[in-house]
Amino acid sequence: MGKKIVIFAGNECIKEREEYYFSLSYRTGKLLAEHGFTVVSGGGPGLMNEVSRGAYEAGGHTIGICLEIAGRVNSNFLKEKELFHSLRERQLRLTSFADGFLALPGGIGTLYEITEILALKRKYEIEETKPLIILDGYYEEFYHLLEKMEREGFTPLYLNKMYTRVQTPEEAVEKLIEKLA
Repeated sequence: MGKKIVIFAGNECIKEREEYYFSLSYRTGKLLAEHGFTVVSGGGPGLMNEVSRGAYEAGGHTIGICLEIAGRVNSNFLKEKELFHSLRERQLRLTSFADGFLALPGGIGTLYEITEILALKRKYEIEETKPLIILDGYYEEFYHLLEKMEREGFTPLYLNKMYTRVQTPEEAVEKLIEKLA
């Protein structure tokens, strides 16, 4: 098994954007597997499923750190699966499990995961050497909010050094290779 990359991604999106986001996620998972990374996700549907499917179909190792919710269908493309009843327990497992983090578009849960990693890095509870890569221009407004927090003195000026912004899955994998070498 290669280095474990924890993927943060949405479990749903609007139908009109599904083709774009699912394709982005599938390509990301496929590229990660082709470069020897183990793909770890929340194991759910939507973008998480597509990342796992891409990695699985490329012959990669996939792990789901799943939140057990009534009616939720977890991905069928997981070679290993762990079930958790609590979001906090699941998050602790995800953050402690990773060699690196990769965030794709998503909702409040994905934003929670990104900010959790930044907060933990800031408090030295996650090593700075564990990269956080944020993929796609989806989070542009979030970056503006972080800049405002810096200007107003609510967050340290070096926060932007704790993550890397990229536009494509190819760039994301390139940065992970570079930072984890």
